[in-house]
Amino acid sequence: MPPKTAELRTPWIRAQLIDWLVRLSDKGWQEENWMSRDPGNSGLDEALDFFDDSGVLAEPRGRLGFVLVDEEEVAAMQALNSVLDRAISVPSSSDAEIIQTRVWNDVIDAARGALVAMGEETR
Repeated sequence: MPPKTAELRTPWIRAQLIDWLVRLSDKGWQEENWMSRDPGNSGLDEALDFFDDSGVLAEPRGRLGFVLVDEEEVAAMQALNSVLDRAISVPSSSDAEIIQTRVWNDVIDAARGALVAMGEETR
């Protein structure tokens, strides 16, 4: 039986993950907070740093019991990882350019899907 959220070893990382997913799923928030930034000060880089440090996208199955509770959440992280890799592979010079690309809409959709998988769709 998969662990419940209360049984996770690192529930605070799950809370941070949910916060980042909320931000990634909200283009209005991104435009307000990332597009207005100085190109040398990337808000997207902060998100990517979290995902790199937590390992939740690179090795989601290894985060079961720590951050993720079931295979549905693992699959959602794998889907997000795939589209996020595509989006950041597009040549660009700023967060604004990245979030205005067509593939970025896939990132937003995948983040929303991850929130649904994690039972956070109402946030």
